[in-house]
Amino acid sequence: MSGPLDGMKVIGFDLETTGFDCRSERIVEYALVGSDSSGQHISQCSLVDPERKIPSGATNVHGISNEDVSGAGTFSEHSERISDMMEGAIIVGHNVIGFDWGFIQMEYLRAGIEAPRVRGFIDTLKIARRLRVPGRHRLGDLCDRYGIDLNRAHRADADASASLLLLWNFMREFPEKFEISLDELIETLD
Repeated sequence: MSGPLDGMKVIGFDLETTGFDCRSERIVEYALVGSDSSGQHISQCSLVDPERKIPSGATNVHGISNEDVSGAGTFSEHSERISDMMEGAIIVGHNVIGFDWGFIQMEYLRAGIEAPRVRGFIDTLKIARRLRVPGRHRLGDLCDRYGIDLNRAHRADADASASLLLLWNFMREFPEKFEISLDELIETLD
């Protein structure tokens, strides 16, 4: 990444869940990919035992079954690792503010642990809308438009990586829109 993200810890982030409502559904997989402030690669992807059955409809979307998460550890067992990676980071994701972050907040609340304090969010869905990128703004459609391989869509590591690549493509195609400070970039996406 370049411009307002130079020297920052930038993490692509995605979740797979048992459903859509963070108040009643749970995380079954998370991925954090990117780099720290020195440019060192960061990559963490893990299944999570949601401590409940995964509905067949959710399994049909992401392919994660009850057998897959057996013994994967509960969210509480993963929380320290997630916090260490997210703390102070710029979190990049597709609909990350509207979906993924709500799940993280609820899981930390359930665990009785403070959620990580991130530097800010860059939501590629919001950017696509602000830039008025033609066509549909689903992650898969945008990846097709920019030639980003997403053959494992709806797996957390693939979607998190794709979001980072999508941001890079936006920055390359619309450089004038990213000639602002990090604070201005984050503020425009709130």
